[in-house]
Amino acid sequence: MNFRKHRTKLIISLVIAAALVVLIMIKLGSKPQVEFETYTVDHGDVVEVISATGSIAPSSKIKLQPEVAGRVTGISVEEGQEVKAGQLLVRLDTADIEAQILAQRAAVASAQARLSEYEAGPTSTDLVMTERSVETAESRLGASRDARDDAEVSLANAQRSLTNSRAKAQTQVEVKINTFLTDIDDSSIAAADAVNRLTAPLFDSTGFLEFTVNSAQAEGNAISTRRLATAGLPTVESARLTAAATPTGDAVKAQYAIMAPHLTDVKVYLEAVISALNSAIGVDATTLATYRANTNTALSALSSAIQSLSTDNSNLDLQIRLNDADVISAEIAVSNAESALKTAESTVATNESLLAEAEASLEFKRAGVRPEVVVAQRALVSAENARLIGLQNDLNKRLIVAPIDSTVTLVAVEMGESVQPNQTVVLLNAKGNLEVVANISEIDIAKLSIGDHVSVSLDAFVDSDGWTGTVVAIQPAETVIDNVIFYETTVRFDNEDERLRSGMTADLDIETARRSEVLRVPVRALKQNDSGPYVEILGIGDVVREVAVTTGLETEDFIEITSGIQEGDNVVVYRLEK
Repeated sequence: MNFRKHRTKLIISLVIAAALVVLIMIKLGSKPQVEFETYTVDHGDVVEVISATGSIAPSSKIKLQPEVAGRVTGISVEEGQEVKAGQLLVRLDTADIEAQILAQRAAVASAQARLSEYEAGPTSTDLVMTERSVETAESRLGASRDARDDAEVSLANAQRSLTNSRAKAQTQVEVKINTFLTDIDDSSIAAADAVNRLTAPLFDSTGFLEFTVNSAQAEGNAISTRRLATAGLPTVESARLTAAATPTGDAVKAQYAIMAPHLTDVKVYLEAVISALNSAIGVDATTLATYRANTNTALSALSSAIQSLSTDNSNLDLQIRLNDADVISAEIAVSNAESALKTAESTVATNESLLAEAEASLEFKRAGVRPEVVVAQRALVSAENARLIGLQNDLNKRLIVAPIDSTVTLVAVEMGESVQPNQTVVLLNAKGNLEVVANISEIDIAKLSIGDHVSVSLDAFVDSDGWTGTVVAIQPAETVIDNVIFYETTVRFDNEDERLRSGMTADLDIETARRSEVLRVPVRALKQNDSGPYVEILGIGDVVREVAVTTGLETEDFIEITSGIQEGDNVVVYRLEK
């Protein structure tokens, strides 16, 4: 019985196991299928590129500015002219510096000659010649001091002459102004007298003529012009008082300009009264004669006053011009005297140095030249040469030359004009090497560097292979466009091309970073979890395993892998379950 019972249990167990196997096989058979998109890890380039659009512009304009002040004495170019590097464009006054250079060259030659004498050793002939050199140097120094004294006297005379010219000019202008003011007073009095006294009896209290006129036109003119003349008298008087209170040339001329038309109105009124008197009827001869005499007297006095004012105005203008010419001439004389004194003082200093050198040379030759003296003289030659180089550099600062081959776009000075340091005198456009100016967003600007390689394509040449360029400038200040911050970036073409034109639209691919021949995978293959970045490796039997990696440069397409996988691994880019 026990055996049978055990056998039954064994059969039941086998049936249950078989059923479980069948269920498992059915379950496995229903598992969904998965398709994998993979990428075989390889070595290649990972290149970071920023794309932008800009337009072609000429290379940056070059402003030429002198380092020193001076007067323009030569302009060798004109606008639109092409110039070569080193070509002289503008010359400033070099007379004084050239004189100093000549003197310094003489000093260099003298020092060098003396060094040669020291190195060769003195002879009796040398001593005699050196003594004569000392005498000559003394004579030249005395003459130069006399010339300096004369220059000081000339400067003092020129300064006194300038002071006298200014004082004389002031006095002459004051005389003209006083005459002008007197005539303004006279004209104001003549106008008021003509209206208020001499012709007043011809009119009644209502402003109409006291007598009958057989010409309505003449009567109407006399009445209307009287009203106009009377209305202008307060303005004439106000102008007279203002001119008297501010007796300057400009103020007096301004007040004359204000009162002149009103004086003319009075004159026209007097002429109208005379015309009315010529047509008067019913007036006895004595009264008519009196009216005419008074009116003619008034007209004569006023006409004379008006003429005097016109003459005063012209005379004041003429006197001011003459005074300006005299003062300018005196100022030029002072400037020339100052320049002559400066040159004379420089000559004295040079001759003093030459005398000292001649005396030292004589002393050394008499005592015999020691080795340290030769060394000192060599140092002196070097110092004199250094001074000469400095003067030549000063001369070069007065010569404005083209730094590169370019085109002159602006000559901003004229002959004889005085210019100051850092004042633009010539504006140039560099030839060739056109540039592309583009705006780069603040998101990408940190990736950009001077010297980055750029691939350029132009909308105007759709079939062209394109051009290359280099980032040469990034503006530090932002540019805001539609509330978005950009930074202006300049790309210069690597090679000139005569087809390029300013204003053409250019599409830029700026290479901001590159890793060559590195392990790389598509960006889509990289995943992230709490432990960091990883990729999935597809093995045999479609077994997928996660592998942690470290990354380097990342672009839109690829990412650099620095550790974790190796070339040939199949990384999962995308999986699709069916």
